[in-house]
Amino acid sequence: MTQRRESVEHTRDRILQAAYDTWLDRPYDQVTLDAVASAARVSRQTILRHFGSKDDLAVAVVAWQRPIEEDARAAEPGDTTNAVRRLVERYETMGDANVRLLELEGRVAPINRLLAEARESHRGWIERTFAPWVSARRGARREELVLALYAATDVTVWKLLRRDLGGSRARVESIIHQLVEGVLRPVERTAEEEPS
Repeated sequence: MTQRRESVEHTRDRILQAAYDTWLDRPYDQVTLDAVASAARVSRQTILRHFGSKDDLAVAVVAWQRPIEEDARAAEPGDTTNAVRRLVERYETMGDANVRLLELEGRVAPINRLLAEARESHRGWIERTFAPWVSARRGARREELVLALYAATDVTVWKLLRRDLGGSRARVESIIHQLVEGVLRPVERTAEEEPS
């Protein structure tokens, strides 16, 4: 029984990996279950038996990747240099696929859900990574800071700088870091001005 369970888990992991790899290379709406099945060396029916549909497979891939993604972006709270470096590393791997998903927003129902989860995850990363500054503010000022950091670190900024304007990875990393530091500077000033 244990061997069978391990075999089923191995097959499931192969399908998830194949779907992930396929979506990195092609837009979601151009990926077929047959293409994923071929990459995973299983039948289309096997995918349907494990996941139910292409959309359910997409949701499963995101859930499967989430811990990997969060670990890859993790940085010590307050370490802006490492945080931006790790973020840009992830965008170098996932950025183009993420942008392709954004193009389907509002047209493919599961994509809306996946993007909502991705935005929530990115917001959580901001709140953890920039906690020394975020925790110094309350209410509307805190929300404004989180949104400004979100704008500075969003994948669309990476796309603009890296793909549209042709910046090198190092230059893009430097610019995003400057944007983050620019957002954080007024918070440091406010904290210094407050009476102790």
